[in-house]
Amino acid sequence: MECLSPLFVEATIRALDGPVPVLATIAAKGGGFISQAEARQDVEIVAVTSANRERLPEELARRFQAW
Repeated sequence: MECLSPLFVEATIRALDGPVPVLATIAAKGGGFISQAEARQDVEIVAVTSANRERLPEELARRFQAW
């Protein structure tokens, strides 16, 4: 629903274009803004699965600390 808001999309693009890394959730499927975000060279999609969900918070925290 937020992806239908031009203000939300604009603010999110500004955040993604900025110097600070962004951790966000995104729908698994979708067109428009979702597709645009997924296609960015600087975006990495990490799927949460039952196999990785326990260790993922620590792994993501390490990545952000290293940045």
